Amino acid sequence: MRQVPVSQMIDKAKFNTFFKGVLAICLITTICDGFDINIFGLIIPNLMKDWGLKPQMIGQLGSWGMFGMIFGSLVFGPLADAIGKKLSIIIGTLMYVVFTVSCGFVHSFHAFAICRFIAGFALAGVFPLAVAFTSEYSPKPIRSRLTVWVTSGMAVGTVIAALVGLALINPANPGSWRFMFYISSLMVLLLVAQFSLPESIAYLKKRNKHNEIGKILNKIDPDFQPTADDDYQLEAKGPSKGSLSNLFTNGYAKNTILFWLFMMSSYVFIYGVLMWLPKLMTMKGYSVKGGLFFTMVWNLGFILGIPLFGWMGDKLGGKRTLQIGWVCLAILISIIGFANQYMILTVLLFLTGACQHGVSGAAGAYLAQSYPTSFRATGTTWGYGLGRIGGTAGPLIGGYLLAKGLPVGYNLMFFAIFPLIGAIFASFTTDFFKKPDVALNPHKVS
Repeated sequence: MRQVPVSQMIDKAKFNTFFKGVLAICLITTICDGFDINIFGLIIPNLMKDWGLKPQMIGQLGSWGMFGMIFGSLVFGPLADAIGKKLSIIIGTLMYVVFTVSCGFVHSFHAFAICRFIAGFALAGVFPLAVAFTSEYSPKPIRSRLTVWVTSGMAVGTVIAALVGLALINPANPGSWRFMFYISSLMVLLLVAQFSLPESIAYLKKRNKHNEIGKILNKIDPDFQPTADDDYQLEAKGPSKGSLSNLFTNGYAKNTILFWLFMMSSYVFIYGVLMWLPKLMTMKGYSVKGGLFFTMVWNLGFILGIPLFGWMGDKLGGKRTLQIGWVCLAILISIIGFANQYMILTVLLFLTGACQHGVSGAAGAYLAQSYPTSFRATGTTWGYGLGRIGGTAGPLIGGYLLAKGLPVGYNLMFFAIFPLIGAIFASFTTDFFKKPDVALNPHKVS
C-alpha cells in the first residue's frame, strides 16, 4: 500500500490550471457577496426618502442582515463539514440570490427586513467557505496571498456595486433603489461555475471516496497516477469530523476566542462606517452621487491593500500584519472626518480603504490557516459569523450617533476605537502558521 501525503503534495505543487480555476470561482463568489453586502449602504439616501425612514430605522434594517449572518454561521460551518463544502456553498449562493432579488419587490419595512435576514443567513456561509476552499487548495508559499486575494473579491464587489449605483440610482427618483436588487439576479450564473469546484479532500476521505481524491490529485500534479491501493494521508492526526468542540481542544481554544473577539471589533467598524459613509459624505456638503463616488474610492483601495497585505501575511505572519494594519486604519479614519478639501479627502479615503480591505483579507487568511482541513470550515464560518455580532452593532451605533447630531469628524473618531481593540486582541494570539514545527500540534506551544 502506497502512502500519499496529500497536504505535502498541495503545499509543494505548482500553481497550475487547477488551482487557478478554484481561485477564479472562489473570487467570483466573494465578488458577488461584496456586491450584495454593499447594496444596502448605497440605497440608504433613496430608501429613506421613498419610505420616510429615520436613521434609527435604517440602522435596524442594516442589523437584520447581520442577525441573519450570525444564525447562518451556526449552520453552514457544521453543514459544510457534514455534507461537503461544495454543496453547502451552492445552497448558500442560491438562497442569497433569491432573497436579495426579492428585496426589490417588497413594499414594507418588515418584508424587507425578513428578506435581508435570510440573505444574510446564506451569506454567512458562502463567503467563509470560499475562503476555506482557497486555503485548502493553494500551494503553501503563496497561500496567504491567494486567500487574501479571494477576500478581496468583497472589495471588488463593492466597487462594482458603487459603479452600478451611480448608473441606476437617481436621487430625483426615490424608488430607483429597487433596480439595484433586480440586477442581482445575474448572480444566479455563479451557480453554474460552482458546480465545477472540487470537493474538500478531507470530506472525501471521511466518505472513503478514494477514486475522487485520486482524480483531484492528478489535476494538482499530472505526474501523479492514482492506484486503488493508495492510502491518502492528510496533514494531521486530528478529528475526522468537524464540530464546534474541536475549536476548543488541542490548543485551539485561546486563538478561537481571540479570533471571535477581533472579528467582532472589525465588523463593528466595517458596517458602522461603510454602511453610513454615503450619508456622512452628504453631511459634509457633497451630493448623493458624491457620497456614492467616495464609497467607490474607499473600496478601490483594495487595489493597493490586497497585494500589500497579502505580501505582508506571507513575510511577517498574520499576527504582525493585523497589528500593523489595524493601528494604521485607526489613524487614517480619525483624520478623514476633519478633511474637507476634495482631493485630500479622496486620497485619504483611498488609503483608508486600502488598509481596511487589506487587513480584513489578512484576518480571513490568518483565521482559515489556523485550523486543520478537517474542521477548517467550522472554524472559518464561526469566526466570520460571530464576528457579525459586531456587524449588528455597527449600523445601530452609526444610526444613534447620527440621530444625536454628532459631527462627522467625531463620529469617525469614535469608530477608530474598534480597529485598536482588534489590534490588541490579535497581539495575544499565537501564529501557528509562522511556526512550521508546531503548526499541526498547537498544544505544544506554551
